[in-house]
This record gives sequence, C-alpha cells and structure tokens, in this order.
Amino acid sequence: MSIFNTIVYWIGSITTLVSIVVCLVLFFAYKSKNSKGERIELENKTTEKPWALGTWIAGVFVAGTGVALMYAPGDLVGYIDEGLNPIESITMVSLLNGAPVWALYSIMGLWYMKHMDSKIGKLAAILSTVLGMSISLWTGMNTVTRFIGYNFPGLKFLLAAITVGIAMISAKRNLLKGMSKLAFLIFVFAFLAVLSTPFTDFSFSPIEGKITGTFWKEYFFGATAASWIFWFLSWTPTVSRWLAHISKGRTMKEYIAGTMVLPTALAAVWMSVSWMYQDVIMNFNLAENISSFIPCVIFIISGILFMTGTLDSDCKVFTEDLQYLSKGKLNRNAMIPYYGLFVLFFFSLFISGIIKQPFAFNEYSSLIFMPLMVWSLAECVKSLLNKKG
Repeated sequence: MSIFNTIVYWIGSITTLVSIVVCLVLFFAYKSKNSKGERIELENKTTEKPWALGTWIAGVFVAGTGVALMYAPGDLVGYIDEGLNPIESITMVSLLNGAPVWALYSIMGLWYMKHMDSKIGKLAAILSTVLGMSISLWTGMNTVTRFIGYNFPGLKFLLAAITVGIAMISAKRNLLKGMSKLAFLIFVFAFLAVLSTPFTDFSFSPIEGKITGTFWKEYFFGATAASWIFWFLSWTPTVSRWLAHISKGRTMKEYIAGTMVLPTALAAVWMSVSWMYQDVIMNFNLAENISSFIPCVIFIISGILFMTGTLDSDCKVFTEDLQYLSKGKLNRNAMIPYYGLFVLFFFSLFISGIIKQPFAFNEYSSLIFMPLMVWSLAECVKSLLNKKG
C-alpha cells in the first residue's frame, strides 16, 4: 500500500474497532423499557412515521446489505481463486459486509437522528450517495454482464438505465416501503429457489475448512482490509442517513441488534448458497453454459432488485436533503429524475474509461467524511458518560 493508503487504512481500522466497542457498550448499557414497562425509543428528529418491525428489517436490508450482496458472489470468486477454503471465503465476505462495517453505520446513524437538520450532514449524505451509488452500479453491472456472458456496446449502460428507471418510478410513486419489502422477499425466495436443485445438473460443493492465520493476516493487513475500509467509510453517510430516516420508534437494543446481526447473518447465508454453487459461479456465463441458467437468472434478477431497492431508498433521503438545503424551493418529486441522471452520469464516466480509477473516489471521500464519523463517535461516548453520571 502507498503511504496515503496506509494512513487511511490505520485511521479507518482504529475508527472501526472503536465503533464496534461503542456499539456493544450501547447495546448493554441501554434498557428497552422503563420501570413502568414503557418502551424507551431512540431520540429521532425525522418526520417519518415509525415503521413496523418487519418493514424496518426490510429497510435495513436495502440500506446497504442488498446492494453489497449484488456483487458479493463476484467477490467470492476472487477468494476461490486466491485459494481460500469454503469457511474462510464465506467468513471473509460476511465480515466485509457485516458487523464490522455496520458498526460505522450504526454510530453515525445515531448522530443523524439527533442532527437531522445539519447542513454538513446533509451535504455529506448527498455526496456520498451519488458517488457511492454510481460506483456500486458500475461494480454491479460489471458483475451482471460477466454472468450473462455478453458484453456488446451499451449493454452495461442499458442495464443500469433500466435499474435506475425502475427505482425512480418506485420513488416517484412513493413505493419505498413496498420496494424494501420486495427486495427482502426476493432475497428469501431466491435463497429457497437456489436450494431447489432438481432443475440443475451439477452437484453442490461441500462447505468445509477452517480459519487459518493466513486468513486473518489478509483480512487485517492485506489489500482486502484496505479496500473494505475505503469502500465502507465512503458509504457511511449514505447508509447512516437512511438508518436515521427509518429508525423512529426503535429502542437502542433493537437498533444495534438489527443493524449489526441482520447484515452479517444475511451475508453469511447468501455466501453459503453462493459457495455451494461455486462451480457454476466460477463459470457464470449464460451464453456458454446453459446448465447455469436457473441460478444465473436468480442471481442476476435478485441483484438488480437489490440495487433497485437501494437506489429508491437513497433517492428518498437525497431529494429530502436537497429540498431542505434549498429551503423548500426545490420540489422533491421534481428532483427524483435528476437524482437518477446524476447517478447515471457518473456511472457513464466510469464505464467509458474517462475516470479510470473509480475506487479512488472512495479513498478521498473516506477522509472527507472522517471528521463526521469522529464527531458521531464522540457524541455516543458523551451520551454514555452522561448516562453513567
């Protein structure tokens, strides 16, 4: 790693570790009910009505888990190539998409709940959303076209435009909760469908192996560690802003448990299914390998719906923040198409090669957003000290 990458890596590593510890302390320090048996809900300035627990879980899924799982099978292919055994590979992807990074989201989400009207916070979320979704769309469409086996000119942009278009229609018609539920249900049905092997002519690969010292060295000190720290720190304002938006009515224990356990468990389940189909994933090419048709279509459709749900949720808070910053001069519904165009514009810069290193944005935006992350941690620690006092 370069000196710059090394600095960001250590800053991110320490911040992540502190965030995990603070989340655990918050979970055990706060009660869910008072002496009268009444729920102690989180302080939240959002005007959003409380979401039912089931819908909230679906909302957490589209906050970042769904879009991560879209291209996670592609990550799994990389670990297979690197020689990791099944347990190591599944653990790696689960950690990269689970509790360690969601600790960052959870902490900043608590900050957003109290500072929903912060101009700095809203600007950070807007910037993070456009760049994050554009890069995620670029990564996702690369994965989808590789799975399909075709890559004629304009295919990636066409698939991205369809995905963004569906999400914008959903946002325009205020189908957000429905999209959240749909994305989560698709995950469940896809999981069940992929397990239905009578339609396939190949065998599952066994899930076996054990964690070795090499795994931890790669996770903590290798290129993997650097990449996930850059990636998820740059995503933190986006996901955190959304968590604050949907978490009205939740208790501290529900909030921490839901944001830390759910993404980790879902990533582990999805990666376990992906590993069992590793032979197909390694040769995920619909054009050449018709036997992979069913799992290939399932993964592609699921991934696009995961991405659609995330685009919809991000559009919701993006347009709300723009409306706030313009002091009500901008109409939310009128801004929805522009959000889609912003994302597609940056996406086109990536796929055209005009911007040759999209992930460089993650590195720089990680440092830009770091002060906000430190501020979030400081407020959480302060709340704990006041509670103790």
